Amino acid sequence: MTGKQAFTRVGFWRMRSLLAGALIWGALAVTAPAREVVVTLLNTTDLHGSIRRTPGRYVEHNEGSLLQCASLIGEVRAQTPNVLLVDCGDIFQGTAESYLSRGLVMVRAMNWLGYDAWAVGNHEFDWGLDALGRLLNKMEAVPLAANIKTDKELPGFARIQPWIIKEVAGLRVGIVGLTTPNLPNWFRELEPAGVRVLDSRRALEQVMPQVRKARPDILILLAHQGLATRDDEANQINAICRRFGEFDVVLGGHLHWVLPGTKLGRTDYAQAGSGARGVLRVDLTYDTCARRVTDKAFTYLPVQADTPEDAELAAVLADDLAEADRWMQTVVGHAVEPIRCSVGGSGLCAVQQLLCAAIAEGTGADVVLHGILSTESIEAGDIRVEDIWRVVPYENKIGCVRLTVGEIRDIMEEATEYLGTARYFGTWGLQYELHRDAPPGQRIRQVRGADGRVIHPKTRLSVALNSYHLAGGGGRFPTLMNAIGRPNARLQYAEASTRQMVLDYIAKHPKLTILPGTNAVVVRQEEGVRRR
Repeated sequence: MTGKQAFTRVGFWRMRSLLAGALIWGALAVTAPAREVVVTLLNTTDLHGSIRRTPGRYVEHNEGSLLQCASLIGEVRAQTPNVLLVDCGDIFQGTAESYLSRGLVMVRAMNWLGYDAWAVGNHEFDWGLDALGRLLNKMEAVPLAANIKTDKELPGFARIQPWIIKEVAGLRVGIVGLTTPNLPNWFRELEPAGVRVLDSRRALEQVMPQVRKARPDILILLAHQGLATRDDEANQINAICRRFGEFDVVLGGHLHWVLPGTKLGRTDYAQAGSGARGVLRVDLTYDTCARRVTDKAFTYLPVQADTPEDAELAAVLADDLAEADRWMQTVVGHAVEPIRCSVGGSGLCAVQQLLCAAIAEGTGADVVLHGILSTESIEAGDIRVEDIWRVVPYENKIGCVRLTVGEIRDIMEEATEYLGTARYFGTWGLQYELHRDAPPGQRIRQVRGADGRVIHPKTRLSVALNSYHLAGGGGRFPTLMNAIGRPNARLQYAEASTRQMVLDYIAKHPKLTILPGTNAVVVRQEEGVRRR
């Protein structure tokens, strides 16, 4: 046997031995049980101040209860070791107890519950940037919004993070957050204050390289956006899920409906409803050998009528709830006749008349362009604060601009696209012809003063609108935006909110008789057009 042959034989047997060992260890690895770790996500969204059940008190969010959700959360924590509690935004606005405490009652509740993180919602901005900054500083859970950028130093806003890592049972759980990109179309003050809101995909493309470097074992996205048939300016869930399939689960909100898990692209999406009507539970099973999530289970835990409230949390919040009850039952005036709401008319229903008269008196405006804020009416008899809350459920502000009659007519014309719907806003303080059946651009004619006088084309009138329309109404009113953006429009916001103006008006006019009315002359048939 030559040396070369001996070397070959020895090499052959060594190689065979190594291969056999590899096969044995491979077999052991295949048959060895994997270590599976279950991480449980508990998710709420769009709480809107819903601490407790309030049957019939508000326009919506009466059937939920964070006190009852707290019991559901406690039960899961008692049974399951690895729990993260997260929220998808719109926490503060919506109830009297949260309004009176400027959101602090919700901060106390969520700190007591031990939330880990939350995505910033659009209604977080309702009371202004200073108020939000104070709440950001007091909330222990980390606020998340990768698409919010600040060019100036704003109190509290440094707490908003694009993403975080939480250690759970030896696993690194990455949590990324997004708010709705439509914020600038609802809040005009953001850009001047140095707050920029990016498109969702652009924001994620910027931050995801950093997230990947952190090597999270599980990756979650919290988004204050909801799943719609098609993405729009406010909700980009379809594009997000199909572009960023690396997320193990995407949790959304904003649209207020329950979806306990659906496949979108390579990831899974769910949303937990609104108003503390339940808690979404997501169980993620992580295989430490395969180094990935191998199973996902989605369960919606609804609040039932007999779900107990958490007694300890109820005691913590008792004073806030009692104060809210006293205030909401306060009698502020008397309605001699019912003050009815209607969306079917061509002018101002009685509720719109009340809102416009209150706004005109509160601001001194010549003209008020304002629609209804809910479809609720006020019955004859004593008027309580809770009656006003139902017709003014949002934290709108009022701003005044100086416009010519031509600019006002163009804005009124733009609004006629929504005739017969709750989005249409009536015109108070002017006479005009409304040609409902005319083509767009020709429906509003002969605009004059309330007394019938002709208004000089260069005269500028003080016109009051609410903050929603002054920010463009979610992008629906570009003509309005162009008019108020001109330097000589001189936009100025009033200090009092819409609701407070209505309360002040009733205090000055405690016996109300407000009937439906309009200064519009409604033209049903165009001249020269014969009916068949």
